[in-house]
Amino acid sequence: MVDADSAKKPKVTRYLNQISLDEAVAAMRSSFARPDGPNNRETVPLLDACGRISAESLRAGYSVPPANVSAMDGIAVKSADTVGANEQLPVKIKDYLRVNTGNHVPPEYDAVIMIEDTWADSDGFLIRKAARPWQNVRAAGEDIRKGDLVIPAGHRIRPFDCGALGTYGFSEIAVHKITAGLIPTGSELIKIGETPKPGQVVESNIPMAAIWLKERHVKPVLYPMTPDEPDLIRAAIQKAVDENDIVIVSAGSSAGTKDFTGSVIAELGELIFHGIGIMPGKPMILGRIKNKPVIGLPGYPISAQVVLREVVGPLLDSWGYTGFDCGRTDAVLTADLSSNVGFDEFVLLSVARKGDVYYAAQQSRGAGVQTATLKSNAYLRIPAPLEGYSAGESVSVCLTQPLEYADRSLLVIGMTDPALGALSELLRDKGVILHIYNSGNMGGVIALKKDICHCAPLHALGPDGDYNIAAVKRYLPQTRVHLIAAAGIEYGFAMRKSMSLEETLKSLNAGELIFASQPKDSESELILRKLLVERDLCEKDALSDDLKRSDIIFAGEMAAAVSVVNGRSECCFVPCSIAKSCGLEFVSADFARYELAIRDTEMADKRIQTLIDVISSDAYKERLNGMGGYDAAIAGEKRIIE
Repeated sequence: MVDADSAKKPKVTRYLNQISLDEAVAAMRSSFARPDGPNNRETVPLLDACGRISAESLRAGYSVPPANVSAMDGIAVKSADTVGANEQLPVKIKDYLRVNTGNHVPPEYDAVIMIEDTWADSDGFLIRKAARPWQNVRAAGEDIRKGDLVIPAGHRIRPFDCGALGTYGFSEIAVHKITAGLIPTGSELIKIGETPKPGQVVESNIPMAAIWLKERHVKPVLYPMTPDEPDLIRAAIQKAVDENDIVIVSAGSSAGTKDFTGSVIAELGELIFHGIGIMPGKPMILGRIKNKPVIGLPGYPISAQVVLREVVGPLLDSWGYTGFDCGRTDAVLTADLSSNVGFDEFVLLSVARKGDVYYAAQQSRGAGVQTATLKSNAYLRIPAPLEGYSAGESVSVCLTQPLEYADRSLLVIGMTDPALGALSELLRDKGVILHIYNSGNMGGVIALKKDICHCAPLHALGPDGDYNIAAVKRYLPQTRVHLIAAAGIEYGFAMRKSMSLEETLKSLNAGELIFASQPKDSESELILRKLLVERDLCEKDALSDDLKRSDIIFAGEMAAAVSVVNGRSECCFVPCSIAKSCGLEFVSADFARYELAIRDTEMADKRIQTLIDVISSDAYKERLNGMGGYDAAIAGEKRIIE
């Protein structure tokens, strides 16, 4: 039996009417005309008018110039007085007026002679060339006449337009105005500035949307965070609809047990669609309440960005509220990009120029990984009919920063480390931008082999106990490669309770510790096995895959450290930087040589030379020492593989 209260609750929707991206954009544009009521106009000072849309036609209140003015520094004359003047028979002008550019030319004069074409005499000026009527004179109304159209209604005002508008006497401009009501929903939300606890999420989608709208000169109106309760969501949407031209609801659009946005919109008006064939961004909602668009954004930040840019953006474009466009460029993909047929997928990219070609490396494709936005400078749309693109294929990408940024960028593919962050900061001051893609040691070597990156950061332990040389020689035989030391990365044991190194090694080898291990081919595992062999604590070769320990295997170094923090394991082997970030005790065990592998053909590039100069600098070494967990002394050391 269903109780009365539960029967009144909106049902959770499940993407019952998913449509394509093109259909969604068409539905947006055809369903909603630009709001043009009495509340959609305002008068703003000229200094605030740039980027706004004029609400009415503007006509000149006076002529410009208002009277005849001089176009040059010189003397105003009567052209008839200059007839016959030449080099052999100069004419003396006694009836003249000395004028500067912009000075009024009285009606009795009809020409201006440039001062450099005259020769001063005791009682006048000598000229050696006759002046044409109206020579160097700007006639009254030459620019614009009183009553002429200055700009029509619906004109997007540009920066240089404002200079002309000021000249024509307009200190204030009537412009179009729309407001967007922004509603964050979710019982798990906390404000920006608060530290989230498990199960809590910082609400950043609405501030992001507000800033994006402001760039388009749409006024955002922010409403309080609304818990996942249908009655509260209903009240918030009703209020926002009454007070704004467009409403955007963040989260509550998916198919979870507490996602009520779609049902509430359907109850209050019309649900046009719920679900769109894009990735990320599938759970988007479009509804109509009181003939106003009500949009449900997905909760994941990257999904919300895609919906704003690809669906909401075209609607605002059609209304005249356009945003900043960095244009497009062709770029060669550094890796395969697969996609699900039937979905338009948007992939964030890092683009950099290498020689005469731009290369693009994908960033994380997770809908919640916001660092991908920060690291990228472009994105690619993979159309729904395609299964993706292949490595080496040239594609047209949309830039999110000017192309000049790609010209100043270096594409760095390989094993990432916080040391690259320190390097990146210092390089920015030198005008060089690092775009870093984490592919691991092997991915870095392969990228270097394919010649699709500027450099590959590596700390690949070889069978001989040295770093990086064996891996580079194996995949780039007979290729001259420079290895530039970036740092020695300190590796060791991270624990909640400190033990000495010897105690830790013995306990580990004896199986007395619950150890958070990592895959056998991971760098930290290889370094640990090398350490065990060197200490005669293991009879197996350092590269053996059958060492016996009481291990719990985790996918990566951070996951292993987190397992120690939450008590699932007692110890793990990770870089010092990870132990510090997790607040664990750390016992140093070894240093891994971290080097940037650079093809010899790249060494003449000024950006590469700047990179090497910064790595060798005292400022970089001081930065590493301040971070802790590094041997900064080796930074800048060079080795060459022939």
